[in-house]
Amino acid sequence: MQGLDRIFARPSQLTVLRVLYHSDEPITGREIERRCGLSNRATMNALEALYEISAVNRDESGNAYWYELNHGNYLIAKPVKQAFEAEDLFWDDFGKTVRRNVQPRPIAAVATGPLARDESLSDGRVDLIMVFSTGRNRIRAFPALEKLSEAIHERYGIEIEPTLLDVNTMDRSENDALWRRVEREGILLFGTLP
Repeated sequence: MQGLDRIFARPSQLTVLRVLYHSDEPITGREIERRCGLSNRATMNALEALYEISAVNRDESGNAYWYELNHGNYLIAKPVKQAFEAEDLFWDDFGKTVRRNVQPRPIAAVATGPLARDESLSDGRVDLIMVFSTGRNRIRAFPALEKLSEAIHERYGIEIEPTLLDVNTMDRSENDALWRRVEREGILLFGTLP
């Protein structure tokens, strides 16, 4: 049986499943479309395909269809749910990987870039901003970047674009655009920003 091939036949189906997984209650096709950012046609085609293979349940109420994951479906209950649970833990694990591989340890690390923005067609890159307590610690951490890049690539199959700052230089005007990006899309991996 190769049921996962049918469930993941199109990227739009995965996007719809992810939205339904994160929903605590049944939602309409229009709301799924809004949360997915897909066209109406792509959303409805994905929902219909998933409904036909019993991956989602559909209930008609009034003039709308309401959808939810079919938790009784073996493939949804086992591999799909487990995959989404692991995906939810990604940033926590990513932060632990940074802490394990960078010495001296930064006081804070923030992820930005395509993966942090949750772009579905991202190029598999994380812009990693690490803040150190002193300029000396920042300089001493440079040799760890190659080891960190290799560990991140091996564990997640993605590339990092590191930026190393220290508390004495992080407020410089040349970093203003960086901090605006952190404010807009940053995911704090660990620590606190001064």
